Amino acid sequence: MRNRLLIFLVLFSALLVGTTSVAGALSLKEKKSLSAEFGAAAKEYKVPKKLLMAIGYVNTRWEMPPPQPYQKGNPEAQGNYGIMSLTKNPSKNTLDKAARLTGISAKKLETNRAANIRGAAALLASAAGKKKPSSLEGWYGAVARVWSGSIYANQVFDTLSKGASERISSGERITLASQDGVQPRQLYSPMASGGADYSRAIWTPASSANYTSANRPYSNPINKIIIHVTESSYASAINWFQNPNAQASVQYVVRSSDGQITQMVHNKDIAWHSGNWPYNQTSIGIEHEGYTSNPSWFTDAMYRSSARLVAYLCNKYHIPIDRQHIIGHNEVPDPNNPGEYGGIDHHTDPGPYWNWSKYMGYVRYYAGQSATASSSPSTYTQVVDNSNTDRFYASKNWQPSSWNSQRYGANYRYNTPKATSDGAYYKMKVPANGSYAVYASWPSNSGYNTSTPIGILTTSGWKWVHVNQTKNGDRWVYLGTFKMKAGDRQNIEISRWTSSKGYVIADAVKIARK
Repeated sequence: MRNRLLIFLVLFSALLVGTTSVAGALSLKEKKSLSAEFGAAAKEYKVPKKLLMAIGYVNTRWEMPPPQPYQKGNPEAQGNYGIMSLTKNPSKNTLDKAARLTGISAKKLETNRAANIRGAAALLASAAGKKKPSSLEGWYGAVARVWSGSIYANQVFDTLSKGASERISSGERITLASQDGVQPRQLYSPMASGGADYSRAIWTPASSANYTSANRPYSNPINKIIIHVTESSYASAINWFQNPNAQASVQYVVRSSDGQITQMVHNKDIAWHSGNWPYNQTSIGIEHEGYTSNPSWFTDAMYRSSARLVAYLCNKYHIPIDRQHIIGHNEVPDPNNPGEYGGIDHHTDPGPYWNWSKYMGYVRYYAGQSATASSSPSTYTQVVDNSNTDRFYASKNWQPSSWNSQRYGANYRYNTPKATSDGAYYKMKVPANGSYAVYASWPSNSGYNTSTPIGILTTSGWKWVHVNQTKNGDRWVYLGTFKMKAGDRQNIEISRWTSSKGYVIADAVKIARK
């Protein structure tokens, strides 16, 4: 009897294990399939799957961004969470409402993709009421009520009309077919206070609580342009700057898909955008729709439209067209901590995927300073990341890591300091003898090295620069301009040979022909 009981328990346990394995496999499969997650949420809450997909595309191009807590006065911290941009800030809290409707914790809604989509579906169903619309067009009002009003709903319905396709970071190809008969609605932008300064822009004013009235350039000179990335959709950014709780604004917002520009603060007034008051007083801020971690947002249409605007501003206010006067938010000094950047909140936008060479080439062209505006401006650039096995070499002592989110690309290499010839080498293709600006990008941390040696092979031998890797993470740091010989060889080295303590980091390097 005892033996039979043991046999029964063994068989029962095996059955449980097998059942758990199958359930686990199904759970993993569902987790990997974004299309299945949209379908499950649509079925559960009786909302159109295509509509959920369009909302996800407008928000994040179907990616899960890091949680973005609300920060007062921070233009890129609206309190948006997840692929569906559930919101939690002083004026809007769809995140907690979704938690009540679904029974899912707010924390899980913030970080779990499938839960985030279910939360959005529940909000849509609630906004539509008991009698659900019979057509996609009928859901327009519900979309506008849940998210960012009519401008946002128009972006969603424009996406439904045109369709969309994207290969997301998991490798899955997501396709939304164009929907016949679905069109965005005609919107009329308010033209109060004289309308837009820039003739190509739509005038949609920010809340007067979010900027300072002034009379520039007479009250303050305008001598800088600061480039930002919204970390949200175009419509969401516009809606946010109209919200007095934002305590933040910019002069212009540029859309990714077609370069459409909305002006929200007049050039003469001081927008609150850089986290540094003297910089706000003397600059114009331009937000670009997208996320710093996803290069697909930075379209040629956006680059050209923004560059045309910047060329107009530079000509109008006599701003030099160079990288000392046209800068990223990540290059604005922290007013309270000398040597640190990104303004008071240490922003990293526009991030490593913003193509400065291409952008500045377009600005010069539209300002009349170059002959052509090709898709590849004349300045030669090359970027080599540590993950490029054809162009990066390091011994096994250089360990890979993706822990620090300020990294360029998927990961970086780290090593301990040591007086040894065990460097990390980058093979750069130099097209012709000449002068090349050299840059390096690394994630920063207080535990990294304060004097990392970086060598550049010049026509007169190796030249060495020492950099502080505890600072300036997630930005291209200019190392200098060097005469380099034509050829394709290992001509940049990051060395371990330093007396300073802390990890030495090898991530990405860039050269640009002067």
